[in-house]
Amino acid sequence: MGFWSWLTGVLRRDDQPPRTERREKKERLVALVLLLREPRDLDAARVADLATDALGGRFSDGESDSSDQYVAGHTPSFVVKYREHFFLINNFPHPYMDDPAEAAGEISELRMRKAVRDNEAWVSVDLLGECEESELSDVYRTLGKLAAELIDDDCLALFAPATGQMCVYDPEMLDGLRGGRPLDLFESPAHPPVVPVNGDDPRLKAAVAKARRRWHEFVSAFEQRQPEQSFSAKARIGDGENFEYMWMSVTGLENGIIYGRLDNDPIEITSIRCGDRVRVSVKELNDWLYTNDEEVHGGFTIEVLRRIQEELQQE
Repeated sequence: MGFWSWLTGVLRRDDQPPRTERREKKERLVALVLLLREPRDLDAARVADLATDALGGRFSDGESDSSDQYVAGHTPSFVVKYREHFFLINNFPHPYMDDPAEAAGEISELRMRKAVRDNEAWVSVDLLGECEESELSDVYRTLGKLAAELIDDDCLALFAPATGQMCVYDPEMLDGLRGGRPLDLFESPAHPPVVPVNGDDPRLKAAVAKARRRWHEFVSAFEQRQPEQSFSAKARIGDGENFEYMWMSVTGLENGIIYGRLDNDPIEITSIRCGDRVRVSVKELNDWLYTNDEEVHGGFTIEVLRRIQEELQQE
């Protein structure tokens, strides 16, 4: 998704030259980077075990003339020999960006902004040296499998320096990393983009007003719902000043209350998570949508937010 390509200028490793210099040298960093909450404890034996699980065969701990698969080195960098290529696994106990706060301030998407702001360490899997264009897909397949073994719940985001793409971590990305096409994860991120929007934007206010005015259509369809249909509503959820506008799968409607389950994790609210049961007043309604066969009804704010997102990207 080209939307994140501009991040390359913001996110860079402090031991790498700036993007402009790399472009002049026609170099590209073929790698996958995991932004982490806290440092990792890795040694050659542990990396060898991870490589064995990821790629098959047995990786020896230390270079061996009799093996074409081995791991050598020590923190912060390990060399992994696999088939005809060498890979570098880096493990650093500091943020990936020179100034995380400054970098976060330049990112409009709120989930990514939080991931960058909270980043305290990073691990990467890099191609060591160059490869032919025809080999690139195989190289990324190897990078993805190694990255999948390095990911844990402390992972905040995945970053691809060569393309400038970034996506917030989700457990479901493990299948994508192991599936052979890790860069596809950036085309279909698990979490929809969340951007800060001025509530006084006339386009957004009109869309919300339309959703509320036509709420009766949703109610009528829900009362006649079929098993294959899905019904979702977006509402202000939280308490006091600590709230977010989030989508929920609607499970019930009663006396002006919408019951459902959260469709995604909040950004800042820690008391609820994706899948939790929630209930909100219809007065807090922001948008709604439902499916009928292959048709989607509602979603009045979605196109407006997409346009606002594009405008922020162009600033």
